[in-house]
Amino acid sequence: MKSYILMILPGLFGAVNLQQNNVISASDAVLLEKKVLTDAAEELVRETQEFSTAPPPTSPPDVEENPRRFSLRAKLRAELLKDYDKHVHPVEDHTQKIKVDLGLALIHLNLDEMNSILEVDSWLRLNWKDDFLSWNQSDYEGLKQIHFGANEIWSPDIQLYNSASGSLMDYSRSNTHFLVFSTGEVLWVPPAKFKAFCKIDLKLWPLEAQNCKLKFGSWTSHGEQIDLGLYHNLTSVELLNFYTRNKEWSVITTIASRNQAKYDCCPEIYPDVTFQFFLQRRSPFYRCAIILPCLVTMLLVVSSFLLPPSAGEKILVNSTCMLVCVLYLIYFSMSLPALSDQIPLIVLFYSNTAALVGIAIVLNICCLTLCRDRRYSSPPKVVKEFFSGMAGRVLCLGNYAHQVSSTHQRLFVEMDDVSESADNSGNPVQSDVRESRKDREWILVAAGIERFFFLIYTVAFAVVSSAYV
Repeated sequence: MKSYILMILPGLFGAVNLQQNNVISASDAVLLEKKVLTDAAEELVRETQEFSTAPPPTSPPDVEENPRRFSLRAKLRAELLKDYDKHVHPVEDHTQKIKVDLGLALIHLNLDEMNSILEVDSWLRLNWKDDFLSWNQSDYEGLKQIHFGANEIWSPDIQLYNSASGSLMDYSRSNTHFLVFSTGEVLWVPPAKFKAFCKIDLKLWPLEAQNCKLKFGSWTSHGEQIDLGLYHNLTSVELLNFYTRNKEWSVITTIASRNQAKYDCCPEIYPDVTFQFFLQRRSPFYRCAIILPCLVTMLLVVSSFLLPPSAGEKILVNSTCMLVCVLYLIYFSMSLPALSDQIPLIVLFYSNTAALVGIAIVLNICCLTLCRDRRYSSPPKVVKEFFSGMAGRVLCLGNYAHQVSSTHQRLFVEMDDVSESADNSGNPVQSDVRESRKDREWILVAAGIERFFFLIYTVAFAVVSSAYV
């Protein structure tokens, strides 16, 4: 129609203009006008035919968004989580209990003896069956397993009963995913750092062995709701291939066991899984820094009794040993916990050594007094005969006993005779000879006392040190 109007308008306006300008006659103008109208009519008919034979026009296609393509895993997740309640135990029959298997894989451990705390870095392994998370593999092209986030499905409230952290363990903070199989089995392996109280036995410190436990159980459910078992029936703690050994403690053995207990507050039975760690201290450093000086101190104290009774150096030796014992006792008080039920033998050894050294110093002073002070009377006859007889031979006092023997007595008599003649001549040596004899007798007694305590100290130190040799 638009082309028809465009064709007729120029012809009409042209005929009118020609007629107005008298260029052509009236009849010619009429013919020209008819021709223009005839051509326009033919053009209109042709366009009408083309329009009727042409296919009907189609409206522009609507812009439609392509639907989002979901993977099989996403479809399965959506199907499993539909109407799923993560706060309810995943059993179809509420009277049935859910079985949770518990295991532990060790990465590193450390024992804080001062605070009686065992620190364990590990992987906690939990396995259970969720009745609402199973599917047919054939419906999902053989898909066997799927992952779920830390807060998407139900998880047991397993806690460490003897925890020393002061709060409940929130494993969901680790953001460890659940691995769910088509059978409904759920595997969860969250990494965790545990701090547990451990009863420390320091009797044989620093050569002691310790037994520490980690006791796990449900915090709010009893045995009729959640039953516990051992992961894959393992009766020990697994040491991972990247387990980092402690420089001080070595793991001798581990035991995993299932137990159950009944408390006075509740009639139900509460199961638990306990992991025991038997630790042995590797103590080459302690042997060199504590035990060896202890043995050297013992030898010095014992050897001081072998010095001559009149030697004053023994007091210096024993005083040095006393100072060493006191310094070690101060170190023990700062390094070891003050336990009320037991005292380490090494502490007893140093404290007893300090006491014996103190007694030895007193004996040394007494013996020096007996040897250096001038005596005007002989020692008691019983004491003198005891140390000069069989006891003297046992205590190796032959040298001192020989000086007060009968042979020396005859010598003293002869010297007395000489001294009497000398006395008559005005040479006073009789009193000096008699005083020298009395002094030797007191030296014999002092030497006998020190040799006797030498035997006592040797036996005492041998009994105490036998625990460390």
